[in-house]
Amino acid sequence: MEFNDIHIGMKCGSKKGSGTVTWIDGSTRTIYLADTCNNNNFEVEFDEIIDDPQAHNREDTFY
Repeated sequence: MEFNDIHIGMKCGSKKGSGTVTWIDGSTRTIYLADTCNNNNFEVEFDEIIDDPQAHNREDTFY
């Protein structure tokens, strides 16, 4: 996946959890996600995004 493939509204997974992209900072390559469970925002670096079409909850880390 390329950085330009990321867009607002996209579902993404990361080591910090899954969420919906709410904002993208191109200068720092930081992506802000809204948590799928409680809608809290958190940030991840582009390199932390899991290039996998499935988005999992934090509880699914050890399946």
